[in-house]
Amino acid sequence: MSYLTGLALGISAGKQVGKLYRSKGFQLVHKSRGRRRYYHEGLVNNAGFAEKLEQQLAGASALQRFTINQVTGTLLLEYTCQDEQMDRIIGYLEDLAHRPSPTSAYGKIGSDIRRGFGSVNKKIKENTGLTFDLRTLVSLWLMAWGANKMWTLGQRPSGPQMLWWSYSLLKGRDS
Repeated sequence: MSYLTGLALGISAGKQVGKLYRSKGFQLVHKSRGRRRYYHEGLVNNAGFAEKLEQQLAGASALQRFTINQVTGTLLLEYTCQDEQMDRIIGYLEDLAHRPSPTSAYGKIGSDIRRGFGSVNKKIKENTGLTFDLRTLVSLWLMAWGANKMWTLGQRPSGPQMLWWSYSLLKGRDS
């Protein structure tokens, strides 16, 4: 594979993966005491997602009432609990929105892969005192491998490409 082909493929794949995680999610539209309205682009004309939210919110004792409007893509929550608890509920719904359906083939395999890498990442963080995570270690490995290819083996197209992938991984890392 040539350098430009690899670069184009990497950029294309990165954009597609980035779309999965860059969704704006639940955006707070209006807030008053005991009442919040959120907008989520995934709710617009999406009965499946609305049903999934209804199932999760139905058991929430902190909520007095909730309304989902698929036409406008909004979720209205009326509650009596503290704001911090509502933030946790929205965080949970946010996580739920990114999770694929377990009944789909991708959902089952993807969930298994995510769970596996998530547990590896958790172990790395625990064992290094939150100094490293999986993304950082993979980036360092790509950086070392790319530098090795560039300076010791004289492989110019693939060495800089690995350095670029390493940089791209680190650039997207959460602090």
